[in-house]
Amino acid sequence: MSTNIKLILNMLGALLLILSGFMAVPAFLGWLYDEDIALVFFCSALFTALVGLILKFTTKGHAHTISKKDSYILVTSVWSTFTLFGIIPYYIGNDMSFIDSLFESMSGFTTTGSTVLPHIDAAPHSLLLWRSMTQWIGGMGIITLSAVLFPALGIGGMQMFTAEASINRSDRVHPKINEVARYAWVFYIVLTLLEIILLRLGGMPIFEAVCHSFSTLSTGGFSPHAASIGFYNSAYIDYVVMVFMFLGGVNFTLFYAMLFNKWGKVINDDELRTYVWVIAICAASIAVPLFHAEGNVADGEYCVRRSLFHVISVMTSTGFTIDNYSMWPSIATTITVLLMVTGTCTSSTSGGLKFMRILVTIRYIKGEFRRMIHPSAVVPVKYNDTPLNPADLRSVTLFLLFYFMVMIFGVIFISFDGLEFEDAFGLGANSLGDIGISVGSFGPDGDIASLSTYTKSIMILLMLLGRLEIFTVVVLFVPSFWKR
Repeated sequence: MSTNIKLILNMLGALLLILSGFMAVPAFLGWLYDEDIALVFFCSALFTALVGLILKFTTKGHAHTISKKDSYILVTSVWSTFTLFGIIPYYIGNDMSFIDSLFESMSGFTTTGSTVLPHIDAAPHSLLLWRSMTQWIGGMGIITLSAVLFPALGIGGMQMFTAEASINRSDRVHPKINEVARYAWVFYIVLTLLEIILLRLGGMPIFEAVCHSFSTLSTGGFSPHAASIGFYNSAYIDYVVMVFMFLGGVNFTLFYAMLFNKWGKVINDDELRTYVWVIAICAASIAVPLFHAEGNVADGEYCVRRSLFHVISVMTSTGFTIDNYSMWPSIATTITVLLMVTGTCTSSTSGGLKFMRILVTIRYIKGEFRRMIHPSAVVPVKYNDTPLNPADLRSVTLFLLFYFMVMIFGVIFISFDGLEFEDAFGLGANSLGDIGISVGSFGPDGDIASLSTYTKSIMILLMLLGRLEIFTVVVLFVPSFWKR
């Protein structure tokens, strides 16, 4: 199968034109605040638009059919290209090193949230807005991929969601791709605007409300304050952010189901129910020992709120914090590590393995044990009451195997830099799961900016692999992929 390079470059050019439009927003904000970096944003927008136009108009006459092979190349190219163009404001406008600029940009577009930006509270408004916008753009992109493209490519069992992503007035109707994407974007935009309003009602300045809303629903975690959400010391703001972090971790095709009154699909969704139960169990498992550890000064509501906020933040891979969780009882660290791996729901903006894959694997193993006891028994593996075929099971188990292999190798390579195992594991799981917070020395008090160029480079690669479901990137390095 030949590669349609013209089509890929044409689509890339169109997307760069859109990116240049986004860049113009912080340029205008910088002009309002009379910031020197405004000129850098303006020039960045012009340069990005120029490259986009060149790609767009020099690739006319391309074929209009995109193959699976083209899709793999396009997805990785888009994230890589956006990251490279997103470097410009950091590298030129904020005097950051190239590797730090690349790290910050990749962390933004992959919605990871790990940061190396110095003096966050004193950074220009336009740069802070740009950071949050990169996460919002990345979140919108991953929703489109997970709801539309990954099922078609069969990435990690995502083909099971072809029907789920196509719920319309009839369960059997499969709308056009642009319809699925359009509805997902509408939900994403409406929920973002709603959070901005609610945060503003809670007394948060409008600029900070916009930045945090961009970083919440995208489950990115960038904040204009080094203290994150804890800066506000507000129960109201904590609960608002919790709700929207939770929504960011929900399968966006379920919002699609709600729109067409398919409430049965929502209520009975295996993944959503697991998501809710895991949050409740993990939050309670942290809140009880936390309340006990704080003794006479313990505040029951505050203990529950901190535990619930932390669990949702880690599980959804957002990375916001309201307290120094490294000072909590050790059970909090154990649960944090587990949640850094699990993630939440498929077709959401969160990272990690996703509960769908975990549930399917557990049921598959359970079925194998039953077959060992009753060899002649027919034990179908079901998900949402639908029996799965062997290809689905193979795809899911292969993804889990590959995910842990990449994590292990990532941790090993990071540990070569002389880091302790806990630190290396925290950084590796954080990057691959696109979490934004870690454990050990690089937890809430850690300084990722102090890491070496080598370790930052490994983390950048892991961020990209985790965000694009690993196979999308790895397949490009298989020699047979490039054969006709």
